[in-house]
Formats: sequence, structure tokens, C-alpha cells
Amino acid sequence: MAATGLYSCFDFCLRSELPLNELTPAAETDSRPRVDLRIGSVPEILPGAHSAGGSLQVAGDTVVLTVRDTARYLVRGGREIVVDPLPHASERNVRLFLLGSALGILVHQRGLLPLHANAVVAQDGAYAFAGHSGAGKSTLAAHFATRGYRVLCDDVCVVSFDAAGVPLAWPGLPRLKLWADAAEAFGHDSASLDRAIEGLDKYHVPLAPSGEQRPFPLRRLYLLARTTEGEAPAIRRVVGQQAMTAVMQQTYRNQYLSPMGLAAQNFRLCAALLSEVEVYEARRNWGYDVFAREAELLENHVLQGR
Repeated sequence: MAATGLYSCFDFCLRSELPLNELTPAAETDSRPRVDLRIGSVPEILPGAHSAGGSLQVAGDTVVLTVRDTARYLVRGGREIVVDPLPHASERNVRLFLLGSALGILVHQRGLLPLHANAVVAQDGAYAFAGHSGAGKSTLAAHFATRGYRVLCDDVCVVSFDAAGVPLAWPGLPRLKLWADAAEAFGHDSASLDRAIEGLDKYHVPLAPSGEQRPFPLRRLYLLARTTEGEAPAIRRVVGQQAMTAVMQQTYRNQYLSPMGLAAQNFRLCAALLSEVEVYEARRNWGYDVFAREAELLENHVLQGR
């Protein structure tokens, strides 16, 4: 294959025909496994496949994801992605779903645990913040970045396990995705930023180069939630079945697991994570007027280890 670039991506490198400026270039001497990414024809109907909701087809270790008006993505065995852009598709959206849902499928195939979370590095460990879309994950990561912390990843935190069972959080895409008002609140001019999604006022905010692309032991996972009226902000430990349910719910693209036959694998990975990682629910007041105070409470909890 005539690759145009080699890019760092979690615990592997993407050897890609498609330029991916969103990722950090990797050296040819990088020893991580290679995953091939190429432009090619992907069948509209995958032979021998069963369908899951229309957008996903699965046949053995091969998955075809169809994103309407954008592209078809064939993901095979955790080692290959073929991208077939549809006519008149936005190149930005083709890359968006490639580096989102399609990459999420590949990560699951490789036996990794992707969490719908970001993570920052503190005290030589990683601290992840999970939550549904709109929970303020990226805005919180932007706060930590302004405070001098390394933001390891945004939106998706991919976890592997070393030989001793220690969960390791890997560097992700070196940018944050922020709505225009959040970007401007942190001093960025949205007119100078690359739009993340066609038609939406959400933008990529580049992160400072982070140096060596190595993982950090994952110490804690915080579940972000909004306080109800009259409720005081609080951070409390979550254990047992409640913690297990939360981690499984925060698995990125978990709706693909059963059709891919990987639900049992995900259960084992979530259980392995909980044997080493503390889980907390962080209930916060909402609004830019109280954001700095609420973020500082979380920062202090991370630093004081309580």
C-alpha cells in the first residue's frame, strides 16, 4: 500500500493513505503495531453479514459502518480500515466519523477499552472524566490545560492493560472539541479555529505538543453529573454494581458490542478496570459563572487524593 503518512494512535500507529493532520506523526522507528488505513471501495451490502440497526453490518471479524451522506467504513480484525467516501461528502465529516465511530470499532476489535471520557496527567498518573455528550468534559479539560496540566485525550480515553493488569490510558487526538462560547471563554477566536462538524459551531482547539506518546497508569475515573435544584456540589465514591454499570455505560460506542460479539470481552475489561481504578461521581453546579469554582473542587480532589 502506498501510504502517505504514519500517525500515532493509542497503542498502535496508523499507516494511512488519507492525510490525518488531526493526529501526531509517528516515526518509522516506532515499535507499536501498524494498522493500515486506505481509500477504497466498500460494498453497500457485506456478504454473509447480519445487520444491526441498518448502519452496522457484521460478518466475522469484519464490520461495515455506513454513515448517511458521508462514507462507508470497513473495519477488519483490528488491523485495517477502508474508507469509501460517498458522493459530495464533506471531507471534514469523513474524517470526523473515521476518527470517531470507525476508530472506536477498531479499538474494540483490538481488545482495548475505550471510555467516553477525557483524561489529564497529574502526579504521573492519569485521571479520567466521563459523561454523556454535553456533560462538560471538554470544557473541563480546557480548564486543566490552562492550569498547566497535560491533557492526555479528549472525548475518548483508550485503556489497555499491562502484564500486571495495570490499566494504562493512552494519548489521544491532540485537540479539544469546544463549542464556540466555550472556546471564546478560554481566550480562543473561533474564526481562527477549524470547525469540527459541518453546520455546527463546534471547533477543534489544538493542544500543545505533548512529547513522548506513552501511556500513564489510570488512577481514577470521575463521572460528571449536574446537581439538581437546591443540591450542593459533592464528590462521592461509587463502588460495586453501581460502578460496574457506570463504566459499561461509559464505554465508547457500546451499542456496537453485542452485534460484534464483544459484549463479554467488554464486561471482562470493565471488571479489570474496577479492580485497579477508583470511581467517583462528581455532581456539579452548572454555568460559566460558577465553572472555575467547580473545576477547582475537582482539581483539589485529584491532587489531595481524597
